[in-house]
Amino acid sequence: MGDIWLVGLMVLVYAWFPTAAAQNLIKKPRDQKTEHTLLINEVNADSPGEDTSEFVELYHTSGQTARLDGYYLVFYNGNGNRAYKVLNLQGKVTNSQGLFLVGSPSVSPAIVIPKNTIQNGPDAIALYYGKGNYKEGMSVTSYGLVDALVHKTKKSDRADTLVRVLTPGRDAFLEDSTFRTTDESIERCRGADSQWIFQVAVPTPGTDNHCILTSQLNASAVLISEVLAASSSDEFEFIELQGPHSTMLRDVVLVLIDGQTKDIYFTMDVYGKTSLDGLLLIGPAQSKTPVDLPFPENTTRPVLRGGPNAIALYRGSSSSFVPGNVLPVTGLLDAFVYTSNEEPNPELLETLTPGRPAYKEQRHQLGDASMSQCNCCSVTRDSLSYVLSRPTPGKFNDCPSKRFSQTLSFCLRVADCQEYLLKSEEILIALVQALDGSCSCGVSAAYFKEPKAVCQDLGLVFTTLLTAKSEDQLRSLLLAFKTFLETPRLMSFDRRNITAESSCFKDINVPNLPPGVPSEIPEGTQEPSVQVAKLLINEVNPDNPGGEEDAEYIELFYTGRTRFDLQGYWLVLYNGKNSRAYRVLDLSGQHTDELGYFLVGSSAMSPAPMIRLPPNTIQNGADAVALYYSNTTLYSVNMAVTAEGLVDAVVYTSRMPEKADQLVKVLIPGQSILYENDSHSTEDESLSRCHSLSTKLQSSFQVTTVTPLGENFCSSSSALVPPAVRISELCLAGGTTPYRFVELEGKPGTSLGGLSLVFFSGKEGKAHASVPLRGTIGATGLFVFALDGGHGHDGTNLTFKDISAASEGSSAIAVYSTSWIPGGTKATSENLVDALVYTCEPSTAGGHLDFLGPSYAVLCKDDRPVSLSRCACGNASAELQFAVSDPTPGLQNSCPQDTFAVDLHLCLLTPNCSTWTLHHRRMLESLGRVLVSSLEENCSCGVSELYLQELNLTCVGSLVKVWGQVWARQAEQQQSIETWRQGFLASHHPFSVDGRVLKTSPDCIAPKNAPSVSHSNASFQGWEIALFVVGSLLFVLLLVSLALYFIKRHPQNYTNIEMNDCGETAADF
Repeated sequence: MGDIWLVGLMVLVYAWFPTAAAQNLIKKPRDQKTEHTLLINEVNADSPGEDTSEFVELYHTSGQTARLDGYYLVFYNGNGNRAYKVLNLQGKVTNSQGLFLVGSPSVSPAIVIPKNTIQNGPDAIALYYGKGNYKEGMSVTSYGLVDALVHKTKKSDRADTLVRVLTPGRDAFLEDSTFRTTDESIERCRGADSQWIFQVAVPTPGTDNHCILTSQLNASAVLISEVLAASSSDEFEFIELQGPHSTMLRDVVLVLIDGQTKDIYFTMDVYGKTSLDGLLLIGPAQSKTPVDLPFPENTTRPVLRGGPNAIALYRGSSSSFVPGNVLPVTGLLDAFVYTSNEEPNPELLETLTPGRPAYKEQRHQLGDASMSQCNCCSVTRDSLSYVLSRPTPGKFNDCPSKRFSQTLSFCLRVADCQEYLLKSEEILIALVQALDGSCSCGVSAAYFKEPKAVCQDLGLVFTTLLTAKSEDQLRSLLLAFKTFLETPRLMSFDRRNITAESSCFKDINVPNLPPGVPSEIPEGTQEPSVQVAKLLINEVNPDNPGGEEDAEYIELFYTGRTRFDLQGYWLVLYNGKNSRAYRVLDLSGQHTDELGYFLVGSSAMSPAPMIRLPPNTIQNGADAVALYYSNTTLYSVNMAVTAEGLVDAVVYTSRMPEKADQLVKVLIPGQSILYENDSHSTEDESLSRCHSLSTKLQSSFQVTTVTPLGENFCSSSSALVPPAVRISELCLAGGTTPYRFVELEGKPGTSLGGLSLVFFSGKEGKAHASVPLRGTIGATGLFVFALDGGHGHDGTNLTFKDISAASEGSSAIAVYSTSWIPGGTKATSENLVDALVYTCEPSTAGGHLDFLGPSYAVLCKDDRPVSLSRCACGNASAELQFAVSDPTPGLQNSCPQDTFAVDLHLCLLTPNCSTWTLHHRRMLESLGRVLVSSLEENCSCGVSELYLQELNLTCVGSLVKVWGQVWARQAEQQQSIETWRQGFLASHHPFSVDGRVLKTSPDCIAPKNAPSVSHSNASFQGWEIALFVVGSLLFVLLLVSLALYFIKRHPQNYTNIEMNDCGETAADF
């Protein structure tokens, strides 16, 4: 009987423990450590009809992707002051602009709520942060309150308790349904004193609030909002004015002035009612776009002249403005002066826009773009507040936003720095004129905000915030700015020439791409710069202040910035004294968080790690952390350091004299050990990835403050970006073929200045030749140049005497971010951008160039031209990226495709299976090389290991079963591969794989249900495991049933049972 009770107890423990463990894994909210916060940005509680467009928009003031862990969104009913809906935002993140949307399905929110969920008012919406017990039915509270909005739809409504608790001193906000005939929302905006305010506006779910601050527009005032000048009478032209919404305009005159003669050539009275958005459109009466106020009849078209020209708004009537007369000085409301080439009259500028230059629209034909005011509505009579944009008549202007922005900085070489400190605006104007003259990208001063200047030893450091209309435009402008300052640039300022340099320039790199989203490129061209997402070691903190060592951690990061399954990955910690593993973690069954982070660390640290370690587990150094990938190899404690399956590694120390030569040699050959300098911070510090996304590269890391499960706190000059340029193709012509070339790929317009191309050759792996690069990547994203004195398509002429593969050892071509590598220099990973290693004969022996990447075998004795081309890999876990192909200079690479795939099912006889099982990955790679060699000898059709896709094998008894695919570049090559396959199966000659003799057998027939390629990772052993799991579950259920049966048959003596609280029992567990 006792045994039965024991079995029952074990079953209950087995069923109960995962639940208790899962509860313990709930992370505690992190304390806010930055000045940024989450705010309620826009609310639409009452939409017309059945309330199918309700939403609440949150905004994180960083303007970037941010975690919402620890936040709660609570909806209160004003009748009773209790919560009628509570949303826990744990695990949620904002988008890349800091916005997060909750609402009806029609607004495409991150959290969908049924229609008519948000009550109209008087009610409230509150945002909380912390550990409070927020639940439906709770009374209104200010505990943990971050932000709140009390709203109503009727003026007579009251919500005194909600106001007193949530927004003391601020009355409930009225969502006035009469504001618009369609729909309106309550939006957050910056007021005149830079304080946050709410106002009724046009709904903009998931996008910027328009924030036309009507409080800054006097009821009698009106401003020039947008101007489109036409080049002929057939084109549409207009002038758009901005004023208070739904307001009658009277006693306003529109005056057009010749910019050279200062003569008035057109006047008209402005009258009419502004739209619900405060706009009034003036244009031709007969046009497809309806206007609010037409030009007078018999007016000569086009009304607006090309520059120099001026538009002015005056108080009064048109009868006071006679064409040909001098402009009055009084009564001026707003003015805009623009020009194409010639300078306007200085006196006209001083009258209309004193102290401001004219807006220059010199690189665009009239009619194809409008000039839009983008600092409405606190700025008037300032041409610098306009940008060139797509026409938006009767709608809000298309303007750059701080949501797409980045801080720029550069140095001005000036003798007397103090003289320039108060001239930030003048410097900005000079910068914009010089930059636009260089890139012709249509940039104007309104794209730049918050200019600042400070003096340093080298001169004046000028900093400003560059804004854009989209991520793509921001990327383009940053690239133009970087190109502009690649060499010292003369700028005309105050009738003097000053030199601008990039020596103090920061944040010039192209920003990180939105997660998993490739940048847009012209149709028909290949995307050169998008990197395959990968898992990396991102941050290591092995040494904490004090003796407890209870905040150690290792952070992994998936560059796709999304949830990533860690199946097949291993994390191994090595001891530098004996070069053996002291801790091994199998990551299978784990996954990163929604932003791609995964944390292994001390159990007491916050935020809670996904895998918890005892304090003082991670050794201080000299030691190493290595990340591996393998579905077959078993890594174990006390094993010797290995590079088999290595994905990434960091070798570190916290004490300078200590070394770990064997770890460096195997994991990061040719590099130096990292030093975690404890003097960097008085609190704690870590080794953080800051300089590149390259694997096994020590120079990618720097010492920073700790940031577990967050963006690394890198210096601004250490932006984490993928390489801007990489090798696309290398043509190794054989025999008398007259050409060899290297093809680079990158974002169109990327400069090659500061890079060098280096050729390594021979057993020692030393630099044979080095050439500094120049020029820029072309519009197709490719840059081709000849290596034998010929001219590439871009006219570049670079020469290498001989780049053919070395007869002994490997050769490599590499791109470095330095302008010169001296001859004879040993290959290094420092400043490495990209590399391609190649050899005549495939070899498993290590070489001096192995750390640059995998080695690719090419035919050295053939007269045919042959290329190594970068190709997309069908197998996500494969490291190979190049395939042997036909040369395609300046064109899309010729790569193997699954369209021309040949299925491969082989059965091979072997003396025993022990080696194949224990060394699965190594034997699989060796077999692949043998198959490729056999295929190439048979067909001479130019194939390499990348042509083998999803190759896998199992071995049972003396039978090796192999399956996978061989891809081809075209149908003819596919036919040659099929012919080889049939001949290979029919051949009974033995062959060797890694010293093991194999041969095919006619008695061995591939089963009809052989695993498909898409499921090749699941071997036949998977069925055995599945059956074992199912059998175990059935056995456990049987035991539970028996235990319950005996319990019912033999009830306990209930007088001896002590009643315990369930919560205490679960906590004790």
